[in-house]
Amino acid sequence: MRQRTGPLARREFRLYFAGNLSSNVGNWLANVALGVYVHDLTGSSFWVGLTNAALFVPVILFALPAGALADRGNRVRILRLSQIMACACAGTLTVLVATGVANRYAVVGIAAGLGVTVAFAIPAMQSMIPSLVPHEELTDAIGLNALTFNIARALGPVLAAAALTWVGATFAFGLNTLSFVPLVVALAIIRRPPFPRATEGPPGPMLEGLRYAWSNVRIRTMLLGMVFVSISLDPITTVAPALARSYGLASGAAGWIVSAWGAGAVAGITLGRRFVNRVTRNGVGWVGLVLQAAGLVGLGAAQAMLGAIPAALVIGFGYITAAIAFVTTIQSEVPERLRGRVMALWTLSFLGPRVIAAVVDGSLADSAGPHVATALFAAPALAAAWFVRRSMPPVDVEPVAPAA
Repeated sequence: MRQRTGPLARREFRLYFAGNLSSNVGNWLANVALGVYVHDLTGSSFWVGLTNAALFVPVILFALPAGALADRGNRVRILRLSQIMACACAGTLTVLVATGVANRYAVVGIAAGLGVTVAFAIPAMQSMIPSLVPHEELTDAIGLNALTFNIARALGPVLAAAALTWVGATFAFGLNTLSFVPLVVALAIIRRPPFPRATEGPPGPMLEGLRYAWSNVRIRTMLLGMVFVSISLDPITTVAPALARSYGLASGAAGWIVSAWGAGAVAGITLGRRFVNRVTRNGVGWVGLVLQAAGLVGLGAAQAMLGAIPAALVIGFGYITAAIAFVTTIQSEVPERLRGRVMALWTLSFLGPRVIAAVVDGSLADSAGPHVATALFAAPALAAAWFVRRSMPPVDVEPVAPAA
């Protein structure tokens, strides 16, 4: 019997994995550093929310055409160009902060530029992975890809907190700029994926993916559920600096809250995999949504970092449980020729709602306080749990972990 080698034994996937891990760590370092920098600059959670919203507006505008492009074009080239542009945006921000000329408007503008690169990168990335490994290793490859995102969620914010505390924002943004280089190099080496997927026909129009997703009950429910997951996650990034301040700490300590959330997600993929599998098969993620809501209530009630950390861990574990269930259904049912466009809808459902959520959350934190704002955002997760539980029958498929 031929022994299964696994995705990391494949040269092209190994290059992609290492480069993507570096890029994701930099992204999460920058996400935290950007929120803290804007909060220190303005003293307002509203402006933190507006900056986060600027990251996600381009997703709404470009996700669908980016998905169609991923189905028609060279996915490796699209991803490589998007990372080069992201590196340029991050470098510009580093220079502006270093020279002291960065203001709230410039930061929002650069955040919007980074959002454009995200809108084009994620559909190409998600739809490229099946061509880097043989079909029997796809589940493991998607799980490893998700692991890079969740390790980054745990490690990047810690690096941000350390950099902001001991070195400063310029160093943090500079690290993010350098973090794109390994992935650009890896994609330049890969050039042509070794396992191209055969499609059932030509790509077709951009809206074909939307019509397919809406007509498929499982996929439609998963995408709608992910909208509410995304909304309820917003306090982790938008309100975290204000929560840290409320504990009597520097706003840079927000990195510890975000890092604990990422660590909870990593635990959901690794230590809690058996639990996640059971929930995926029998509950279609609604239990994860309930856990996410409970963690948000706990984070809102916490009066010190000692209480915030375990609450954030629960949020991360609940989030990844729900997200694994949702992306499992989508990846197992979508036809190859529609993969880029349907995964663009996944991108839109996960990141698009943050445009409104971030502004509302920031405004609420400024008016009612960060603790109230955080606890109230448990409501969308509970609503999604009820909706998914009511709308979906159990699904018995091998779970795969999301990159979202």
